[in-house]
Amino acid sequence: MNSETLRLTVARESGAGNTLDGAGIDGAHLGAVIGLTVLILAALGAVLLIVAALVQISQAVHLREPARTRWVLSVVFAPVFGAIAWFAVGNHPRTG
Repeated sequence: MNSETLRLTVARESGAGNTLDGAGIDGAHLGAVIGLTVLILAALGAVLLIVAALVQISQAVHLREPARTRWVLSVVFAPVFGAIAWFAVGNHPRTG
């Protein structure tokens, strides 16, 4: 056995140069990390949407007090749906 063969044998047995030796992240762990990251970003986006809707409702000059109360209650009791409904329907003053 020459020195080059011996060096390759030692490197192979020690795992040197092998990127798939189990020291990295496996697929299941990577999927869990990505899933958790997406979940955290979605939750943060929902919280920001709800806060933005409540701030806009409180500052809307075209709303009377009963309507403002109904919008706040809809955002509080159905947070994401209420906030989306506010931005889709309630944020626009009625004309006519």
